[in-house]
This record gives sequence, structure tokens and C-alpha cells, in this order.
Amino acid sequence: MTDSMAREIIQRKKEEYGESLIILCHHYQSDDIIAYADFIGDSLELARKASRIGRAEHVVFCGVYFMAESAAILAPGKSVYIPDRDAGCPLADMAPEGAVLKAWDALKEIADSVIPVSYVNSSAAIKAFCGRNSGTICTSGNALKVFEWAYSKADRIFFLPDMNLGRNTARGMGIPDDLIALWDPEKDLGGLDEETLMKARIILWKGWCPVHWPRFTPEDVSSVRAGCPGIRVIVHPETDPRTVAAADMSGSTANILNCVSRMSPGESLAIGTEANMVKRAASANPQLRIVPLKEVYCDDMARITMEKLADTLLHLEDDTYRVSVPGDTARHAFAALANMLKI
Repeated sequence: MTDSMAREIIQRKKEEYGESLIILCHHYQSDDIIAYADFIGDSLELARKASRIGRAEHVVFCGVYFMAESAAILAPGKSVYIPDRDAGCPLADMAPEGAVLKAWDALKEIADSVIPVSYVNSSAAIKAFCGRNSGTICTSGNALKVFEWAYSKADRIFFLPDMNLGRNTARGMGIPDDLIALWDPEKDLGGLDEETLMKARIILWKGWCPVHWPRFTPEDVSSVRAGCPGIRVIVHPETDPRTVAAADMSGSTANILNCVSRMSPGESLAIGTEANMVKRAASANPQLRIVPLKEVYCDDMARITMEKLADTLLHLEDDTYRVSVPGDTARHAFAALANMLKI
């Protein structure tokens, strides 16, 4: 299928289905895909949009698989599709259900006041685990509020799978490093002892986003400042705490774009996150100097192409690209996501 054929099919199908079709796109998608989006957002925005879909019967999610799963959970009765089932998330894959359940059982034997909180970048099974255990979900945009909610329910948080988001959020709350424990699923009892676990205010799962860590470093911050004196630097909180400390600020994709919207003409900003979003922000704001802190792309997001989107729209009446979540898993995951959306 050529690009021109794909464009013709996408446009025709959008007109044919009208309001019964909605295409949701994450900010990290390429411009070719963003051009057909009915709504663009980060994980929190898209989760909220999925939960509030009205007349649309068909929801096509241009992102990665866990995002489409979340849409299917939050929009029961709708048909949700993803143009490539192999568009996964290495971070989500770092927290397999079996290993998480093993860790949870061990933790509960040692510490009785603990609540699970999972980053939205996790599988439906992990979201369901949180729901079954009175926990919730967070995004990079609302992690602080979610942590505050969690501490009103329990003495300590079991946070997975992103260790950097967890540590950055904990530090933002003033939790000292000696009360932050890192659970390594490759080691017995996570490589920790009972005294450390009893003392900890938060137990972090050893997982990370390969787009943000270790790709962005404090040295990158120093380099961009040397090349452009006066430039400000903002990074995503999935980067490690040293890089966050070196930058001027950190924030979710939505917060980064809000920062851009508040800039004055002639100001400069280096952004440490996926480069598609950074370059789009630069193109939309020619009065500003916006540059990637480093040019890094998400390979899984890039799996969504115009050809795959077009083929998905040709198969809305069958299960070729449909995403479904088993009933029991969906019910418990919905509880966890609903807790987040109420915070």
C-alpha cells in the first residue's frame, strides 16, 4: 500500500464512519499519524478521553498496547483497536505479573501496611493487581497527587514499574533516600533485608523507560547549556534523579507543552523527551527556540504507520486489530483506574 493509497483510505473511512469513529493519538506519534487524530494527549489525557467517549462506537488508539488496553477497560461496550499489536512498551514488560505477585506476597509477610500503585505504563494484569489490592494507577502528570492519596491509606507504597518516576516523586515529597528501597526482581527478596523493607516508605520496582533512561544524562544538560547560554532545560520525570536535578524543571508531556505555551518570544528551551513531540512543539512555535535535549525516538510508537492505520480502518467490523481484556482482569483494572480518575 502506498502512502497516497493509505491517505485516501483513512480520509474515506473517517468520512464514512463520522462520529461513530474516534482516533486517539499519543504525543509521541509521528506527524503523519497525528494528522488524522481526533484527540492528541499524554497518558492521563487519553485515559480521561477514553472514559468519556460518547457517541463513538469505534476507538482506534495510535500509541502502544497498554494504552489501548486502558482504553478498552475505560470504555466498556466500545470497540477498541490498535494498528499494531506488537507496539509494546519495554517498561511495562519489565513488570510481569508472576514476578509482581511473588514480590507482593513476600512484602505482605513483612510489612502489613502497604498499598500498590502502578504507573499507567503497565499491563492490564498489573493494573488489575492494583485494583484487587485497593491500589491505584498514576501517570507522570498526577503521580504526586496519587502518592498523597496512597499515603492516606497506608504507611508505605509498592510502586512499579518505573523506578525513576517513583524516586523523583518521592524526593519531591521530601522522602529521604534512606527510606526509599529498590526491589530487584532478579534477586531473593528483591535484594533487600527485612529491616530495610520495614523502614521503607516506598518500595520501587526496578524498571525504566529506555527512551528516557539512561539516554538523557546530566552531561547532556551541561552540553546544551554550553552551546546555548541562557537556555532552560525541562526533562520528563522518567529520567533519573541526577538528570532531573541538573535540569531547571521536570514534567509530564502535558506539563512540558504547558511550559512551552507560557514562554515569551525569543526564549530558548531544551526538552528531554521523545523527539517527535519536541520537534512538533518547535514547528508550532517558530517565535521560540525549542530543541531536543537529545534526539531520541520511541521505536514502539514508530510501529504505528499510515499503512497500518488505513488497514485498521478497513477492518473495523472484525477482530483483526481489536483489543480486548478478559472480564475479571478488566473489572479489577477498572477499579484501579477509576480510583486514579477520582483523585
